[in-house]
Amino acid sequence: MGLNALPLGFTLVALPIYLNEIGFSSETIGFITSVSSIANTVAIVPFALAADRYGRKHFTVWGFLSATLAYVLLASTHDLNLLLAASAIGGVGLAGGFSAAVWTPAWTALLSDKISHEKRTSAFAWGQGIYTLALTAGSAMSVLPSIFRSGFRTPYVASFQYMFLIFAVFAILSGLVLIPVQERRVPFSAAIGSAKYFPRKSLGQISKFSLTLGLVGFASGIALQLLSLWFKHVYGVNEAVLGPWWAAAEITSLIVVPLIPRLTKSIGSAKSVLTTQGLSAILLASMVLAPTYQFAAFVYIIRNFFMNMSWPIQQSYLMGTVAADERASASAITYAIWGIGSSIGPIFAGYFLNGVSYASVSAPLIIGAVAYLASAIACFILFRKMPPPEEDAGSRNRKMEQASAK
Repeated sequence: MGLNALPLGFTLVALPIYLNEIGFSSETIGFITSVSSIANTVAIVPFALAADRYGRKHFTVWGFLSATLAYVLLASTHDLNLLLAASAIGGVGLAGGFSAAVWTPAWTALLSDKISHEKRTSAFAWGQGIYTLALTAGSAMSVLPSIFRSGFRTPYVASFQYMFLIFAVFAILSGLVLIPVQERRVPFSAAIGSAKYFPRKSLGQISKFSLTLGLVGFASGIALQLLSLWFKHVYGVNEAVLGPWWAAAEITSLIVVPLIPRLTKSIGSAKSVLTTQGLSAILLASMVLAPTYQFAAFVYIIRNFFMNMSWPIQQSYLMGTVAADERASASAITYAIWGIGSSIGPIFAGYFLNGVSYASVSAPLIIGAVAYLASAIACFILFRKMPPPEEDAGSRNRKMEQASAK
């Protein structure tokens, strides 16, 4: 997963600026980015249902490998239709396109199947740590096109083409690395086995989680996926300047890995999400007041710290509160709702970034912050009385200890 996610750190920083420099408007860039989310949304549920039925490992491997074609297209063309195809396949935007639709729910369920309830949150925290390392490395690689141009006199376009070809190799390696992993198949339920494929046992929990995750998807789509373009418009900086700041935002988030299990054990999952995601929303909105790009980037680093705590908590909570044989399906349905929000967000972001006033250009960050905060509050209201098994058991033990003491 780390190898597969590494290019995302680069494309998140450099791709919007690159597309803008070769002549595409902010609105067109927003549309290119949104196509990735649309493709992910359409494909994720069918592939997750198939993964629950036929095994998660195969879908994870082929999902990783399929991103190769997207990077080859990005390296070989400026044609808008082919760029849209590359976005749909994968490698553009947080949603990851068709490629991520194949591997994300299968990978999430595969990891859950191999971990006990007590260690699940820690496992997802470490998964977030590896993902963070990948984004850090990818973000830092945003300086490489500039180095190619200054040190080797590489033409502007070619300096990015070389990067996309390197990422195609990473996509291939990510699939090959997973082949030796052994899968422990979870028996498929009789109800679903009798041709009723929709996850009925966990439908209530999935519906509630879809609401909160849909808001997160919209927030990330409008505020984050074109954030480097916001920095370019407001402060006039390019990907070589922003890359180290994005890398710092990710690498400092590794601190959260050991903190997450302690936080959820102390105050529970619902309150943990409210606290961490709520703080990240406030910090995101405050970026529009920053007098310099350095100050704005520093606030972004702190914002990332709190949001990177919230995300694995939510993943672990969902996997712990749905039926084991419906985990991939639950992950897919909620990610599909996330994808709908994520596909709408960049279109609005591109529209606002095409404006000339500071209020218009900064609107994506304010709107995104409001959506993040609404999601955090909804998560607390909906889930505070529905703890996962490990927290429920801990609560019972504490009550027994208190009764014994009395």
